[in-house]
Amino acid sequence: MFGRPRPAFPGQPRSMMAASSQAMPPSFGAPQQPTPPFGGPTQFGGPQPGGHPPFATQSAPVAQQLPFMGPPRANAPAFGPPLWQNQGAGSGAMQPPMGMPGIPGMQPNTLGPPGTPTMPYSPHAGTQVSTPSKIDPTQIPRPMPEASVIIYETRQGGQATVPPAASSEFIVKDTGNCSPRLMRCTVNQIPCTGDLLTTSAMPLALMVQPFALPHPSEEPIQLVDFGEMGPIRCSRCKAYINPFMKFIDQGRHFICNLCGFRNDTPRDYMCNLGPDGRRRDADDRPELCRGTVEFVATKEFLVRDPMPAVYFFLIDVSMNAIQTGATAAACSAIAQAISDLPEGPRTMVGIATFDSAIHFYSLKRAQQQPLMLIVPDVQDVYTPLQTDLILPVSECQENLEQLLESIPSMFENNRVADSAFGAAMKAGFLAIKSTGGKLLVFQSVLPSLGVGSLSAREAEGRANVTTGDKEAHKLLQPVDNTLKTMALEFAEYQVSVDVFLTTQSYVDIASISVVPQTTGGRVYYYYPFSALSDPAKLFNDLRWNISRPQGFEAVMRVRCSQGLQVQDYFGNFCKRVPTDIDLPAIDSDKTVMVTFKHDDKLQENEECGFQCALLYTTVYGQRRIRVINLSLPCTSLLSNLFRYADLETQFACFLKQAANGIPTSPLPRIRDEATNTCINILQSYRKHCASVTSSGQLILPEALKLLPLYTLALVKSLGLRTDGRLDERSYWMSLVSSISVVLAVPLVFPRLIPIHDLTSRADDDSLIPSPLMLNSENVQEDGVYLLENGEDGLIYVGNMVNPATLEQIFGVSSLAALPVQLVLEQFDNELSRKVNEVVNEIRRQRCSYLRLRLCRRGEPSGDFFRSFLIEDKAPGVFSYVEFLVHVHRQIQSKMT
Repeated sequence: MFGRPRPAFPGQPRSMMAASSQAMPPSFGAPQQPTPPFGGPTQFGGPQPGGHPPFATQSAPVAQQLPFMGPPRANAPAFGPPLWQNQGAGSGAMQPPMGMPGIPGMQPNTLGPPGTPTMPYSPHAGTQVSTPSKIDPTQIPRPMPEASVIIYETRQGGQATVPPAASSEFIVKDTGNCSPRLMRCTVNQIPCTGDLLTTSAMPLALMVQPFALPHPSEEPIQLVDFGEMGPIRCSRCKAYINPFMKFIDQGRHFICNLCGFRNDTPRDYMCNLGPDGRRRDADDRPELCRGTVEFVATKEFLVRDPMPAVYFFLIDVSMNAIQTGATAAACSAIAQAISDLPEGPRTMVGIATFDSAIHFYSLKRAQQQPLMLIVPDVQDVYTPLQTDLILPVSECQENLEQLLESIPSMFENNRVADSAFGAAMKAGFLAIKSTGGKLLVFQSVLPSLGVGSLSAREAEGRANVTTGDKEAHKLLQPVDNTLKTMALEFAEYQVSVDVFLTTQSYVDIASISVVPQTTGGRVYYYYPFSALSDPAKLFNDLRWNISRPQGFEAVMRVRCSQGLQVQDYFGNFCKRVPTDIDLPAIDSDKTVMVTFKHDDKLQENEECGFQCALLYTTVYGQRRIRVINLSLPCTSLLSNLFRYADLETQFACFLKQAANGIPTSPLPRIRDEATNTCINILQSYRKHCASVTSSGQLILPEALKLLPLYTLALVKSLGLRTDGRLDERSYWMSLVSSISVVLAVPLVFPRLIPIHDLTSRADDDSLIPSPLMLNSENVQEDGVYLLENGEDGLIYVGNMVNPATLEQIFGVSSLAALPVQLVLEQFDNELSRKVNEVVNEIRRQRCSYLRLRLCRRGEPSGDFFRSFLIEDKAPGVFSYVEFLVHVHRQIQSKMT
């Protein structure tokens, strides 16, 4: 499809068909009933836009369940060949994702105890919560449902419009600014001075998610080909042509919107201006009327030929991995996922296994069976052959499948307990170093041998926590620089690493996660690994990893208007120079946070521009430049900063900053910093913007009224709790480093959904019931509840549940018969069908195959479940009402 002749004159748009990251993952299962979706400003959770990852779901008994391959092949995986092209919203092929009902809660003007007169809402007064002595728990700020899908135009009448909440359901019409899914700012008006920003106590940052999934009804990003001359750029700051560059002198020159430089317009690109001062062809050229475009990269952007799509699998076959079933689960997942690799002659694969040595396999078709080549030296690693270790999938698929089937039995009597994880990664790297590519590593035990070996620090960690050691956080730092140095070399040769940890013990994620984080990959964590319930998740995680929209060998730079400068980047990447970040791989789930500081004043009535440029190679080997533009008004009014604040983006920023501090600061300090950030923002609003002077009221800016609730959730989150295992905290940190805005809030403020009474709901209700408030009053002992945070699903079964309900959902008639390891099956009854529908819909929205576990009262699992009921009081931590009182008192004491 990309072999079609190019248009004759430069700059002509053509729609980016399937190779665009707009290609949607196939919808799963039967079409849903169209129900009124929810979404809106202060709702949490929310659908992952277009969130239909091709997840196979658990709907059969285990024996039949694993081989299930999800949707039929006709719906090729995301980023697949061109048959996606015609599936618009109306084709019936894909339904837009269901919105997520928010939480029924308060209206802005009904805060304070019943009968207390409260001011009618005004943008300056903010939301009021009445005096500390009598806060009414039913009237405090909580997320609210929005009843409809929003059509969002990014600019209207020459002005930027305020984006809908990240968690709401919306369809973007790109009219000059980019889709907020791709890039959003913590404030939607930019402060003119650094002093104004400091006074507000708010952060100035962008969350950039360059491959974010679009809503199925949105138009694809346009591809623009300027031919030999390449995309038009500012000759001073190198910004790319965009809708905010102003053409002057009958179009002969243009002024850069970022640095103000006056450029000559190339002769081939000249066009007369209309009476409105715009070029007459502006609306026909995507680069002059769209916030996001993609340019075909010319030779100057190529250091070498674009790399092929290379996938190298590394499987732990040490004794523990074999005995727990982890090796078999990895082999089965890879065998099923091969068909989801990008189609075409440029897709290459290779495979190796490892214990105390590394075993390569030559997969040439000519051989009757794959040839094993052993590398025993795990200190100074090498690869045995320069050829045949990676081959085009089309040439070796049969041999590879046969090998994957036989690996578990080949090693079934393996008594080698050691694992040379670092050496295996190094060997895999050497095998694909000449091209670059993805290393997918399946690891089950603490790496104990060879380069990058680790030791058990967890016992040390337990002793430290109990003795109250001030240095406990150092166990959350990598043990040394060995793996970091290795990762930097991987990144230099465009090799990205994903690690699948299928383990039942401590593996030192703090040290291991450095490799994925530096190379644009991620850690997947299955603890304690269960051969019964985890293989389905392992397969779905691997499948989504290779089939989601993604690019290779990428470089990203964010530019901004004069007056601001980029301060820092946060995320999973490698940084060699201050201005750019290198991403051996980048995909639809990854977000990069970019922080800014003032170096001069911005002009009040001007706009401030931001431009993210991502140079990358598609999975089909085309070099592209994705350019994402956002232009926002500047303001010198503090009240505007608060009125146009973006709560979820700011919260994602606080979450990432907290995770970033965990390895270097004691936890109590990080919790205090999070709380103080919240207090300082609210105090600034109270002092400078609130028109009500009664000190008896806690006054919250309307846009940030849920900030105390989310801050409390962060303080109580897995990452910042004093209890908990080291690996669990390290995994949480690695997850947060690249988390998107839409998943940041639910990670710490999960959804609580009753599932015992799904059959009593009307069929025209939304698929997922309205979430309940996170407090124990909503958890009855005769009910069954699902609590999900985008990663895990905890199913709480009360002690007095009707046996008939147990029989329908779990297929057992008594609490005693409930399994320890849950595999959610679908039984032949309506309640079971609806429970499975809800779980599958959440998996679709979150682009994640929830890991389910059962929780019971009186067991550790029940206490774990209750620790997520954010509004309740917990040992040493406030309840929500108490936290509001605490925040109010702190503000009062600062005011006096």
